[in-house]
Amino acid sequence: MKKVIGIVLSAMMAISLTACSSTADNTAQTQSEAQTTAAVTSEAKGTEAKGTEQKQKPVKIGVSAPDLTNVFFIQIKEAMQKSLQNPEDELIIQDAGGDQNKQMNDVMDMINQGCDVICISAINSEGVRATLEACKEAGIPVIAFNTAVKNPELVQCTVVSDNLEAGKLCAQALAKALDGKGKVVEITYSTTEVCYNRQLGFEQEMKNYPGIEIIQTKDVEKPKSDYSQPIMVDFINANPVIDGVFTINDPTARGAIAALKEAGRLDKTKVVSVDGSDEGKGFIRSGEMVASAAQDPAGIGATCMESAYRLLSGKTIEEKVVVPMSIITEENVGK
Repeated sequence: MKKVIGIVLSAMMAISLTACSSTADNTAQTQSEAQTTAAVTSEAKGTEAKGTEQKQKPVKIGVSAPDLTNVFFIQIKEAMQKSLQNPEDELIIQDAGGDQNKQMNDVMDMINQGCDVICISAINSEGVRATLEACKEAGIPVIAFNTAVKNPELVQCTVVSDNLEAGKLCAQALAKALDGKGKVVEITYSTTEVCYNRQLGFEQEMKNYPGIEIIQTKDVEKPKSDYSQPIMVDFINANPVIDGVFTINDPTARGAIAALKEAGRLDKTKVVSVDGSDEGKGFIRSGEMVASAAQDPAGIGATCMESAYRLLSGKTIEEKVVVPMSIITEENVGK
């Protein structure tokens, strides 16, 4: 009997020890699982907090404009400033002053300042390539505005007016003013795609008016009145009759109008242009210009900023946005 009791007691002690060991193991496992869960939760909260911090980080957007003495670019700049989404966000705007080398140096400065996105209106659509490659190497997305570039693969988005249509609208307005016949000259700037397309649209549309002849064309060094006025003087000296003038923007038209005034030939010559700026409207009201194809600088500026914010938030954007044009003449300038 004693032997049997001893065996039973030994068995009971073994079972008790096994139970205690199992309980300890379960407790340790539960503690380990709890620690792991806490770590994962902590990491998730940290990631969430980091994401919130990134979203709240102020945005810095660089803008390289070719000529901030041009009202058109001033209006684009003002629209961009109004489109900043947060008070802490910053817009760094540089005026290249028509100098391609300065534009590149300005953009390099924006890269060094840590801009998140850079918007460029290229002075030279092909020559801007090295600047765009520098942005790509720095990992900064680029939005081309006002004019397209020859290497669109180096930009994320292009925001432009329908410049081909602008040229066609100018041709139609001039043809109407000339009753479908006359001799016309062009003051152009083919180094940028935007101005080349205006010239192309004008010339394509003029083929529909066989009574109108384009007798002379010349590029300005810079699309400003200081450069267009001497060209217009040369045209006047070389041609006893000039019935119409096509210029690629309102500042260029200003120089042409000044030369025609000095020569006493403005009343015999019809001028058309592109921009639809306040200055251009003034020329139309005073009878010094027939028409100006109107761009939407505010729309271009706002679209650039909207695209920049979408890029930074990881959303998709359109590769090309074309802003519509309209024509301003004496008939609708008051509206």
